[in-house]
Amino acid sequence: MLSDLRKSFNRRHLTDPAYAFLFDEDTSGEAIALAVGASSFDAEKAELLEVVAIPIRGNLLLTSQRKRLTVGPDGCAEDIALDLLRFVGSRPLVGYYLAFAVTLLDRVIKPRIGIQIPNPVIEVSSLYYDQNRPVTGRAAADLRFDAILKDLDLPERGTPSPVADAVSSGLIYLTLRPPTV
Repeated sequence: MLSDLRKSFNRRHLTDPAYAFLFDEDTSGEAIALAVGASSFDAEKAELLEVVAIPIRGNLLLTSQRKRLTVGPDGCAEDIALDLLRFVGSRPLVGYYLAFAVTLLDRVIKPRIGIQIPNPVIEVSSLYYDQNRPVTGRAAADLRFDAILKDLDLPERGTPSPVADAVSSGLIYLTLRPPTV
């Protein structure tokens, strides 16, 4: 219900009709693993440096179809954020600490198109927590990125980067989401 109200509000405030596709119903069944690189961890002040988006279809993480966008020396963060929106469409976003990425992207795109990103957001640490809720006699779930990967017996992400973070987020999602028919 709240999601419908927010979507309706965003649709009314869209200033660039070229992005109306963001409100189309997603029928692909896909999701997008998303990660960003930024100049700091303060989403209100950080500069967007890089965005990585990897499609997830069925049980596959489609790394060969990933979109990696970087802000060059003469580049514009707004351009790569809008290119990302065209790539993602209305598909759900999947990631770790996705609130940071979405806040950073919203800050870049809202002045241009009048809205924040309307896509559904799936936080992989929430999926993990839901399956590992603390109970009497069991320690609280460790929600650190690398701890989740280790607990799920997934490959280490190596040196943190947007590509590694998007791949790892996608693997966590594929491991924890309800099975598809």
